[in-house]
Amino acid sequence: MATHSHITTFTDMEKFLHIPIEIISVVTAIFGGCARYLNDFVNGKPFSMSVFIASAFVAGFSGYMFALFGESLNLPLPMPNIMAGVGGFFGERTMKLILEYVAKKTD
Repeated sequence: MATHSHITTFTDMEKFLHIPIEIISVVTAIFGGCARYLNDFVNGKPFSMSVFIASAFVAGFSGYMFALFGESLNLPLPMPNIMAGVGGFFGERTMKLILEYVAKKTD
């Protein structure tokens, strides 16, 4: 069985998978956001398809930003992809808290 220990950067992974790393990061982030939303659903929050889709878009954006941050720090893989998932999972909540804070300050 061959190992792929030579995959240590986003560029290496992109060449190995033949998929742009940006797409991998966004998909990972969307999965993180969907996991969070479905976790809320399992814990009793009512399901809304429109909110689910909106959550996926927000998760994709925020998770991708986290992944770029990880890449800019030259973190070894898979850390930027892990950061994409975590950013997707918490991204919407973080943005909502910031918006609520700003709204309170402007009232």
